[in-house]
Amino acid sequence: MLADDCLNLINEILFMSQQNFGSGDLGSGENEGLDTSDAIRIQYKGDRTFEILVEPDPAKEVKFENADIDMPRLLFVQEIFKDVNKGEKASPSDLEEEFGTKQLMDAAKKIFEKGDMQLTTDQKAEMRKDKRQQVISMIARRAQNPKTGNPHPPQRVENALEEASFDFDAMESSEAQFKDAVEAIRPIIPVSLDEKTVAIKIPSDDGGKAYNLLQQRAEVLEEQWGNEFFYAKIRVPAGVLSELMEELQQMTSGNSEVKDV
Repeated sequence: MLADDCLNLINEILFMSQQNFGSGDLGSGENEGLDTSDAIRIQYKGDRTFEILVEPDPAKEVKFENADIDMPRLLFVQEIFKDVNKGEKASPSDLEEEFGTKQLMDAAKKIFEKGDMQLTTDQKAEMRKDKRQQVISMIARRAQNPKTGNPHPPQRVENALEEASFDFDAMESSEAQFKDAVEAIRPIIPVSLDEKTVAIKIPSDDGGKAYNLLQQRAEVLEEQWGNEFFYAKIRVPAGVLSELMEELQQMTSGNSEVKDV
């Protein structure tokens, strides 16, 4: 028991040294002078509250675009806090009691997965701006003017959204807001989201990555895997088809084929 107690004490000291734990302010020690104003705070509330600071762009990619979690890339500083604002850091025993591990990266991943983004007013405004531009681009690419069959220019879409007073949500993905935005501008400009069903033939060597793209951009109705080719029947917004085919052609070095069904 004495040996175990000594080992635990050593682990505590090593962890506290690594974390600069104690009276530390976020700007002290190895983080002295570090500007954290751009970092996003993730807050986890279980039996206790824990917080981490993450890089904005990788965090958005994971939360809103289903990117893989890479904690060393995500963490703005490799620290776990009880309270970021006070610079109060968690000890290894705190982590073990809550998460069953003293490993910083393992605990940080659980905090990130189960925690909520705590955005500043400026961060929310920036994210709303990003979502606005993404949705405008999506409508300009995917939707058409049913009177002409041509897409609406981005500026026309932007003007219609302003007239409709469409409120973008910083915490919702662009894809989730796309259809609501289209419905909001229908009374202002004519919008069609006609769909097309097509058959696609792709070399089997490129089938895996092509299939992932199809799942993201279209509804896969049928699929067939062969030794030489991957075949699929998909339903896709008419305005997305040409863009999707360009991506498939690049992905397959020009060896993909498509035909109407």
